[in-house]
Amino acid sequence: MKKSFALLLSILLLTALPISTSSAAIKAGSKCAKAGATSISAGKKYTCIKSGKKLIWNNGVMIKQASSVVAGVCPPPSAADKTEISKLRANSLITMGEDLAQQCAASLDWEYRVGERDGELFAGTKDYNPNRVTVVIKAGMITGVLVG
Repeated sequence: MKKSFALLLSILLLTALPISTSSAAIKAGSKCAKAGATSISAGKKYTCIKSGKKLIWNNGVMIKQASSVVAGVCPPPSAADKTEISKLRANSLITMGEDLAQQCAASLDWEYRVGERDGELFAGTKDYNPNRVTVVIKAGMITGVLVG
């Protein structure tokens, strides 16, 4: 009798307890359990902070969605490039790998130089050359292009 009562009581208690509290929506200012804990809800990352004597969720920080990067495509040769490279055509190098960008510039008869690589600046001349592109490289990818 005692065993069946204990079994029945434990079944009732287990079914009465919530299975998971993580599915509940987090609201800024609501109670939390442990300082420094984080939770993601509705596109925001919330952190449990101590406010006075209470532990509450902060206002949250929006989470940036990862965007896919489409690699640049080398434009077809143009007679206009012989006199001056347009900014639009030069920007086609952006998102290309360093080697591919250099090959593309060579195939279009553009002068090519690196102005900055991973935060390190390189020496350049102050003369204006409308047939030259100067690229900015970060982690092996072209992130900026200057004409001249």
